Amino acid sequence: MRIFFTTTMLAFALTVSAFSQGNSGLGFNYQAVVRGADGFVLPKQSVELRFSLMPGQQATQASWVETHNVITDDYGTVGVTVGKGTKAGGVAAQFKDVNFAAVYYWMKVEIKEGSNYRELSYTALPSVPYAEAATNAAGVPVGTILPFAGNSISKVPEGWLLCDGKEISRSEYAALYAVISTAWGAGNNSTTFNIPDTRGVFLRGWSGTSGRDADAEKRTASRSGGYTGNAIGSYQNDAAPNITGKAKTISEDWQLGGSGEGAIGKENGYYSGVTPRSTDGQNAGAITFDASRSSAVYGRDGANEIRPKNIYVHYIIKY
Repeated sequence: MRIFFTTTMLAFALTVSAFSQGNSGLGFNYQAVVRGADGFVLPKQSVELRFSLMPGQQATQASWVETHNVITDDYGTVGVTVGKGTKAGGVAAQFKDVNFAAVYYWMKVEIKEGSNYRELSYTALPSVPYAEAATNAAGVPVGTILPFAGNSISKVPEGWLLCDGKEISRSEYAALYAVISTAWGAGNNSTTFNIPDTRGVFLRGWSGTSGRDADAEKRTASRSGGYTGNAIGSYQNDAAPNITGKAKTISEDWQLGGSGEGAIGKENGYYSGVTPRSTDGQNAGAITFDASRSSAVYGRDGANEIRPKNIYVHYIIKY
């Protein structure tokens, strides 16, 4: 017999608690009126319902799946608490692990007919219980990157990933994929994508139309398949403007016969940066150049890169 439902989601929970979490673990109420093919309600009818919570409309893998075996009342109505059923699948180990603060969830409702399930509805949760949604109002948007001072990557909090460039599933992390796509790498070009790899690099605001990155169009992909040029996720190697100079007309005794250019200048009759040598044939004609003479920043601590003062942190991304 084909059964039809009129459904209602009740936007309240048993209590208001655990505001600091994305999920109180208490579940939320769901009601349905069971009707037969003729439109009449079916009192005292035994039915099995399956609920799947999907992290976004396009998600292919559920965060949580549970079933409920219920009997309609005298008016053909059933009521269940989603989150209190029998676990039947999903990537979350427990219902409380479903992070309602991270993404707008969709819920699929199915009824068992024989050995198969038939879909009854697939809709966005119009409102979730207050205790579940409390953190949504001030929640951190998916795709946010923040510094994290934990002294071990094992301490990265739930709902966040270390920005280490790894490939992750497009379906399991559908909400994050919907936000960053393949900007940071296309993964296997099919089922995975790359998250940002911020290890050992500084973050820079997108130049856009500001013109503040003179080399924006030379930027490369941070991972294979990632964005290039003036785009989010593109990479730029370390660099510094070249230091050049020119010495003009130096006499045998190293006297300046003309003005120097660039990094070479005049000081007490000699070029700045030039080491006067004897004219006995041992070192005559040698000119040395050392950029640290003009600024201590050059060559400090035997550095092999251009960098500002810095402190190590982890960067983590919200999913």
